Amino acid sequence: MSVLENPGVRLENPRCRLSRVTATVFAVLLVTGIAEGAADYARRSPKIEQHVAGTNAITVHVLIAVAAAAAVVSIQARRSRKPARQRGPSPWAAPFSAGAASRLRRTIRFAGGLSLPNLARAVAAVPLVLVLLYTPFRMGMQITGGLDPNATVNAWGGPTYLGALLAHYLDGTVGFYAAAFLLSRLLLPAADADRSVSHRNR
Repeated sequence: MSVLENPGVRLENPRCRLSRVTATVFAVLLVTGIAEGAADYARRSPKIEQHVAGTNAITVHVLIAVAAAAAVVSIQARRSRKPARQRGPSPWAAPFSAGAASRLRRTIRFAGGLSLPNLARAVAAVPLVLVLLYTPFRMGMQITGGLDPNATVNAWGGPTYLGALLAHYLDGTVGFYAAAFLLSRLLLPAADADRSVSHRNR
């Protein structure tokens, strides 16, 4: 079966397309974070704080990095063993896809009907969405705010700017994809998935 014969893997499938709204929102949050970090840097204290031993959590972040790398390798290895037409969209691109945005809209609008399970689903989705939105903002803040030595001397990954940047980006990325994974299990299915299920049950 060719790609064109299988609608599940069409290139124009909304599950695989980038959501312009999502990309725009994340870009705005990143820029806003950069501006907020720059404002913090402008208000920095001229007095340099002293380093406190044990505050940088470097060992912990090395372990997190190893665990994250192992998870990525495991997921990619499992995907590579599946036929191409059964792999679906990349899990790394999925949070930014039009399909994910559509599922979120359907969940918030109670497209499956206003019921207690769907209400609980929408409520549970809120903190996960906030994690996704906070991540680019926090990453942006670290770019400029981390230029202040006092912001990194006792920060995770500090005392250097690069170390703190890597540690916060690692935490942000892991938290982002953990929230995205939970959200993918929580949101209502896409509208085309509903139609497919309905068609198979006829």
